[in-house]
Amino acid sequence: MNLDAKLELLADAARFDVCDSFSQTGRRYTPKRALLNNDLIVDGRNARSRPLFQVLMSNSCAWNCAYCPLRAANDVPRAALEPDELARIFLPRYESGAVQGLFLSTAVDNGVSRAVQRMLDGVELLRVYHRYDGYVHVKLLPGATRDDIERAAWLADRLSLNLEAPGPEHLQRISPERNWRMDLIERLLWARDWQRTAGRLSAGLATQFVVGAAGERDRDLLLTGAWLYRELDLRRVYFGAFRPVVGTPLEEREPTPFIRVQRVHQADWLARSYGFDVRELPFSADGDLPLHLDPKLAWALKHPEYFPVEINAAPPETLLRVPGFGPVSVARIVRLRRAYPFRTPEQLAKLSSQAGRARDFVTLDGRFFGRDEQSLQRHYAPRGPTVAEQLRLWD
Repeated sequence: MNLDAKLELLADAARFDVCDSFSQTGRRYTPKRALLNNDLIVDGRNARSRPLFQVLMSNSCAWNCAYCPLRAANDVPRAALEPDELARIFLPRYESGAVQGLFLSTAVDNGVSRAVQRMLDGVELLRVYHRYDGYVHVKLLPGATRDDIERAAWLADRLSLNLEAPGPEHLQRISPERNWRMDLIERLLWARDWQRTAGRLSAGLATQFVVGAAGERDRDLLLTGAWLYRELDLRRVYFGAFRPVVGTPLEEREPTPFIRVQRVHQADWLARSYGFDVRELPFSADGDLPLHLDPKLAWALKHPEYFPVEINAAPPETLLRVPGFGPVSVARIVRLRRAYPFRTPEQLAKLSSQAGRARDFVTLDGRFFGRDEQSLQRHYAPRGPTVAEQLRLWD
C-alpha cells in the first residue's frame, strides 16, 4: 500500500480519538487526507488553540471494544506507518504552516508494548534526526509499561490515556479487555509522577470519556473528572458523544445527543473555573443534567434564595454564579464599578453578548429590573416537543 493510501485510512480512523476535539472556538478542521484537531496549549501564562495534524500509527487492533469500529472482529482495511513514513507525511505540513503540531495515537497492533514503541520511535525520529522541536501530543495505550511512559514523557509535550468510562463497572460493559485501575489509572499515576518529579509534559495530562456508551450518568462522569483533576493533576478531561457503528455490538444503541456532551462540558467548566462543586450541580434524580438549559442557568433557577445579588458590591466569586457573567465579565465589573457604579440594564448589555440575561439575577444600585421568580420559571420551562424529540431533530 502506498503512503497516500495509508494516510487516507489512518487520518480518517483518527477521528474516533475525540480527545481535544473541543477547542475554545469549537472549530474542527478536516482537509483532504489529514484530520486536524485543536489542542488548547498553555505556554507560560498564555492559552491558545493550535491546529494539529492527527493520525494513527496503525489501525490494526487486537482488542474488541464494543463501541470501536477498529475492533479486531471488524473486517475493515488495515494499515500502519513506519517511523520514517510519519516524518514524511507530517513535516511538509508543519513546515508549510498548515499545522502547528502533532497528535499521534495508535491501535493495539501486535500487542500494547510493540504498538507504543513504534509510535514513540516515530516521535523520537522527528525529535532527534529531524530536530523537530514543535508540539507533540501522544495518546498512550492502556497497559503501557513504566519505561514506555517515561520515554513518552521525555518526547511529548502532552500525554493522554483515554479512560472512556468513569469507573470499572462501566468500562467492563464496553471494553472488558481493560482493567480500569491497573491498565489505566496506574499508568496515569506514573505519568503524573513524571510530570511532578522531572518537570516534563509542559502541556500536562489529559483523558477522554465516551459519553453514553456504558450507561453512565452525567454525575458519574463529572465526579470522576473532578477526582482526576484533584488527585492525578490532569489538565483536561474531554467528552465525546457515542455514535453507534455498524458491525459493533452497540450498533443498535441510540446515539448520544451532542447537546448532552455540550452540557457535560459546560458543567466541567463550572467546576474548574467558576468555583462550583460537582455535587451541587443541578442533576436530576437519575443523575443527569437538564438538556434544555445550560447548567449554570439551571442551578440559578433552582436556587432563587441566592438571588438577586448587588452587582456593585458582590465579591467576584458571587458574581461568577450569575448567569451571563464569566471570568472576563466579572473582572470588568470589578474594575469598572469602582469609578462608574452600574445603574441601568444598558450598562449590563455592554459587558458581553451574554451579560443581558444577568438582569434577572442582579440589582443595579439597589434596583431590580428583571422578572419575578414565577415568570422566570415559566420562561425557561421546556415547551413544545419533548426534549428527546427535540434532540432527535437537533442531531
